[in-house]
Amino acid sequence: MDIQNNNYDISNSGRFNNRLNELEMSLKVYQEESIRKRDILETSRDYLQSVIDNIGDLILVIDTGFKVVLSNKQLQKAIGGVDPAQKGLLCHKLSHLGSMSCKDKEQPCPMKKVLKSKAPVAITRMHVDDSGNKRFIDIVAAPLFNDSGEIAHIIESCRDITDRVKTEQALLHSETRYRSLFEQSNDAIIIFQSEGPEEGKILSANRAAANMHNYTNKELLTLSITDLMPSEETSKVFPDRNISFISGNIRPEVMHRKKSGQLFPVEASASFITSGENKLILAIYRDISIRKEAEEEKLLLIRELELMSQTDGLTGLFNRQHIDKRLLEEIHRASRYNHPLSLIMLDIDNFKNINDTYGHIAGDKVLQKTASIINHELRDSDVAGRFGGDEFIIILTETGIDVGIQVAERIRSQISSQMVPIKKHQTISYNISVGIAEHSSDFLTPEEFIAKSDTALYAAKNSEEDRVFQ
Repeated sequence: MDIQNNNYDISNSGRFNNRLNELEMSLKVYQEESIRKRDILETSRDYLQSVIDNIGDLILVIDTGFKVVLSNKQLQKAIGGVDPAQKGLLCHKLSHLGSMSCKDKEQPCPMKKVLKSKAPVAITRMHVDDSGNKRFIDIVAAPLFNDSGEIAHIIESCRDITDRVKTEQALLHSETRYRSLFEQSNDAIIIFQSEGPEEGKILSANRAAANMHNYTNKELLTLSITDLMPSEETSKVFPDRNISFISGNIRPEVMHRKKSGQLFPVEASASFITSGENKLILAIYRDISIRKEAEEEKLLLIRELELMSQTDGLTGLFNRQHIDKRLLEEIHRASRYNHPLSLIMLDIDNFKNINDTYGHIAGDKVLQKTASIINHELRDSDVAGRFGGDEFIIILTETGIDVGIQVAERIRSQISSQMVPIKKHQTISYNISVGIAEHSSDFLTPEEFIAKSDTALYAAKNSEEDRVFQ
């Protein structure tokens, strides 16, 4: 409704059609009767009075001079039991205008419009009652013609629609508030078809949705929701033509695609809504790119911390605590599946002399070189660690003593052939002693297994350095 000076001109509105039909049907019989009788009001007054008394709205009939010639009992009751026709009142005397006649701009006169157009007119007018409350009145005015086809009288019907207008205004306020929330949301909101030949077609999208996907709002409305997703992701939205992510508090993560083709993760939630007979989906999407990056960084940090807690800072091999844990696991696995398992213990010959002669930095370089050769000679399934000081331990999974000795000999040979740079233009060579043992059911604890290989190591050192003993 267009508000102009307290008057709501809605003569083109369809909402008055029913009322016009009701009024015209009520008058049809009267008009047919009046055609046969020259004086409408004198010959048919009683009949017309009975007609308008049975209409629930306030009804009055005026002549072309705006004088009331007839009114129904509902109108007379509304104005205190007075018959305006007997009082010879003009029509505007019955309204809130009092002695003022209708103004064309402030209070357009429906009667004048009928006289001018010779057609029914419908308007809604607002006025303030004696208590200061706004009242909204629907007015429908229709002409009554004489035998010559000229307007003889005008019949006017009035209906108080204040409650309906208030309801409409509340709905309009609610819609305005919804639209404001819709547009101001930081999350992308998209409404699309849930079924039919246009399943997935985007019907509405807020500013955040357009910005998130780098489209204009107009461009979005030409697309389907599946245009915003990689083909492999659409099954999460329309699997077997059923909506999968519309269920309670489930918020699946799916990939969306920007206009440029760039993919990014979003968290989705949705619900069914209805518009008339159409079943639609209202989906809310939240860009979680930053959150995903933070989660990945967190996982990377956790892995790095876990690795730091498991490794020896100098050599990069596993530390004693992790080796003990892994050895217990491998003993259980070997026992369960009856697989062989060998354990190598080695240390650097005369390592104290290296530190005393060349310094601890040189000793560190020797330790690092030893760790590097060990890593190079082992399989991915084997486990190596620094046992402490200049001692190293190697777990050879699914390996018997014969193959284990070959591995130990390769490591010993590689180390003995190395020249380690310790200062500019200065290198040193060194040797190791190695002990090896194969796991047996006789070992009741991991410590007994370690003790067996450690005993072999010391036998190698006591017999002759740079040797492998079992």
